[in-house]
Amino acid sequence: MEDEILELRGLIAQLTADNERLRQGQAGPSVLPSTSSAPPVIPPTSGPSVAERLIFVPRDRKCPVFRGRTGVGLSEWVEEVQASMRARRLSQSDQAFFLLDHLEGEAKDEIKYRSAAERENPVKIFAILEELYGCSESYVSLQQAFFSRRQQEGETLQEFSLALMGLMERVKQCAPTDMPDAGTLLRDQFVEHVLNRSLCRELKQRVRSQPDCTLLDVRAEAIRWEREGLPGGARGRSQSVPSVYGVQYGVHGGPQGAVPSSTASEMSEMREMLEHQQAQLNQLMRSIAQLQNSNQYRHPPPSGPLICRRCNQPGHYARECDGVRVPSRSQFPSRPHLNTGRQSRSPVSEN
Repeated sequence: MEDEILELRGLIAQLTADNERLRQGQAGPSVLPSTSSAPPVIPPTSGPSVAERLIFVPRDRKCPVFRGRTGVGLSEWVEEVQASMRARRLSQSDQAFFLLDHLEGEAKDEIKYRSAAERENPVKIFAILEELYGCSESYVSLQQAFFSRRQQEGETLQEFSLALMGLMERVKQCAPTDMPDAGTLLRDQFVEHVLNRSLCRELKQRVRSQPDCTLLDVRAEAIRWEREGLPGGARGRSQSVPSVYGVQYGVHGGPQGAVPSSTASEMSEMREMLEHQQAQLNQLMRSIAQLQNSNQYRHPPPSGPLICRRCNQPGHYARECDGVRVPSRSQFPSRPHLNTGRQSRSPVSEN
């Protein structure tokens, strides 16, 4: 940085001296002695025309500051700071000072308390920051996160594709070898897990017809298909399919409040039907609960001690009894009934 400033100052001084010489040449034949190291300029004799000089001053590239676990990520910061250092053409020692100037917080303290050999080497600074703030997830977990990513409710196709791109970039950074099929995996993951099933079928047909298409091509087709499904430019739908099911498979992402009146009436009818069915289910559940409660109280538990029907002893059931069977009262012969005065007399025939 200081070398560039000195070079610019020397160039400005040289241009100032040349301008003074040209002015003196236009005023008279005498030329003032030059104090700079540049060769003297002979004043033109044919006319006052002067050759123009263009000065290119490189514009400084703004570089973000890395704070550690907050703010910009490490990979993005490394990419930006390397581009800034290439634009400035810094030496190795200047690169180390440039990195320290763009560190704050715990990240700067971590580098500041290292040895001088590590502080003055930009490669070692990058290695230390990568060890502390790099990706801590394993390659397998990153792959699992990528292949389990699906389009969420309310998420646009562009947001879904950008999320997949970010996950794939992290997978490629942690991959032990190069991934030549990363573009194909990215495209297939997008096609397979879009939220709308009709759109998924359309994109699969596009991939089968054009196997070399990329994610950007598929996404452009998906966005175009989505826009064509909006009211006013909707696709023709078969009349054999009820319009109620057409609402269920409608394309998501349309402007809110743009539902036709017929569709709104059908949706209200469906809602009323569902509420009526829910009320019937609730009534059935209450009836079943009442029947279960009545069955529980229909056979009250026996009162008194438990009597075995085998040995007529209390405290156990007949299936658990090992004693001698005792005849029950119903097995004894019935005694003859005595005629008493209380018994009804047999009718006497009149004959």
